[in-house]
Amino acid sequence: MELKYIVSAALEISGGLVALKGFLVVNQSYINLGIAGMFLGAVVLTLKSSKYVKKDAADMLLNSQKGFFKNLLSNLKLEGNAVYLPPYENLPKGGIFVPLHEEFDLDPARLDENTFFLTDVPDEESMGLLMTSLGRDLLEKYEEHLEAPISSTPEVESSAGSVLMALGLARRVHIEENESEIRVIVTPEVSCNPEECEKAPCPICASILLGLAKATDNLIGVESFEKKDYGIEIKARKLGGVREWM
Repeated sequence: MELKYIVSAALEISGGLVALKGFLVVNQSYINLGIAGMFLGAVVLTLKSSKYVKKDAADMLLNSQKGFFKNLLSNLKLEGNAVYLPPYENLPKGGIFVPLHEEFDLDPARLDENTFFLTDVPDEESMGLLMTSLGRDLLEKYEEHLEAPISSTPEVESSAGSVLMALGLARRVHIEENESEIRVIVTPEVSCNPEECEKAPCPICASILLGLAKATDNLIGVESFEKKDYGIEIKARKLGGVREWM
């Protein structure tokens, strides 16, 4: 058995156990560490001696990660679609907030890196789940490719397209921005269930939307994910800057 398979399995198992422990004791740091371990396991397994790609293996591991979050969100009965937050003082690398209800309110001042369940709020409309690690590693790869922090929508499109193609995770990324509306087309090389990505995004979709939140300095609210002949179509909307929500 190749060393990479042993290392990958160890990362996946240990990451899953750490994430589960974090969930049980409501510790965001453990959850972040566990998810990072699971994702690194997927990356290790996709590496070949030359460059990349082990698509079937990446598919399997990404699906297992999404399955974990799908079950988690289902058990918590979260109704709202994911909202992507840009970096700000409390969350220097941004984050993903899944509200309890479709009609929601959010005070970013109540969030930080240690938040997981947001329940200490005046009403149910402000409750939800915060995920701070999904898509982060890929977003960092986009910025490594640019050799600079992402600062515009075209930079998200070009860097995500190049990195995801090099990793064998997607053939194409196309982004259209029209005032407050955003349309993203992703042609993935791995399986993607659009219905699940609305609330429990895979690292690919999460990284692109986190990049858009950072580039526009806006909260980005997901409206829909649809499977088309040309790929996955994501419709999202700018919801205003962090200060507007405080």
